Amino acid sequence: MDEPLQFIERAGVLLEMIGMPRISGRVLGALLCAPPGGHTAAELSSLLQSSRAGVGTGLKHLTLMGLIEHAPNPGERADRFRVKPNAWATLTEQGNRKLDTLVRLADEGLAALPPGGDPGPLREMAAFYRLWLRLFPSVLAEWHRAKEEST
Repeated sequence: MDEPLQFIERAGVLLEMIGMPRISGRVLGALLCAPPGGHTAAELSSLLQSSRAGVGTGLKHLTLMGLIEHAPNPGERADRFRVKPNAWATLTEQGNRKLDTLVRLADEGLAALPPGGDPGPLREMAAFYRLWLRLFPSVLAEWHRAKEEST
């Protein structure tokens, strides 16, 4: 198996380990290795040796996550797809909104803690995610500055 295909398969396996469907991980892996114009669903299906329906499911999932976008090519009937610019920062920002839920859950847990219950894990959970949510905006701002400087 050549290196790009190994990378694609590894992306599928690793992203599956963090909760993404394997086909979505494989599609993302393929798009990360794609030429600048991206790939069509048919090209992805052929490259991944997967059904068009499976590839379509992966494309839809990744589009909804904000990681990929349609990349129309004038004169070509089939839609092309590519990794969306700024996808990683967008994905992390979305994840941070979910982390706020964990802070609220920890606070609720502390309020509901029965007598004799250990507050340590809930306090640690709340403190960790509060710190992350406080620091992340500066990390994101630094990322945008670095990105501007590199272009």
